[in-house]
Amino acid sequence: MYLRQRLEAVAETLRDFSLAAEERYQEGVELATAGHAAAGIYLLGYAAEMWLKVASFRFDGAVGNDLISPRLAPAKNWLKIRAPHMKPENFHSLAFWVSYLFTRRAAAAHRLPTTLSGELLHRVRRIYLIWWIEMRYRPDQALSDEVTRVYRDVTWLREVSPQLHR
Repeated sequence: MYLRQRLEAVAETLRDFSLAAEERYQEGVELATAGHAAAGIYLLGYAAEMWLKVASFRFDGAVGNDLISPRLAPAKNWLKIRAPHMKPENFHSLAFWVSYLFTRRAAAAHRLPTTLSGELLHRVRRIYLIWWIEMRYRPDQALSDEVTRVYRDVTWLREVSPQLHR
């Protein structure tokens, strides 16, 4: 059985996303430090996206073996009512996921601490300005300071991600 068949045979779970986020992070760091700026940024951005999704779904009550796919459309529909300007970008938008997390937490009267909230918003916005899912179709135009910025911001997100769903 080929890799695609093996992967398609099993639905994505929250646990899978957590493991994949760490793998993409490590691969992104390796590529970025080897001089592959766009590839490093691309994988680091994917890791950030997955950590935001995991935090959002865990806050909603999901646990390790819960499936990801059935949670995507309800998240989109829920936020569309409360923040219609937020575009999910085929569920890859970092701005969408941080907004979803903040809005869900606010609706539950369980906001993040102000310092953490401000830092999270600042760093995710910065990553959002550099990382874009569609960058995979473009030649590498990444600048060295952009690689550094994404690396630092995604590393910070990796470190605080367990706090985001509590």
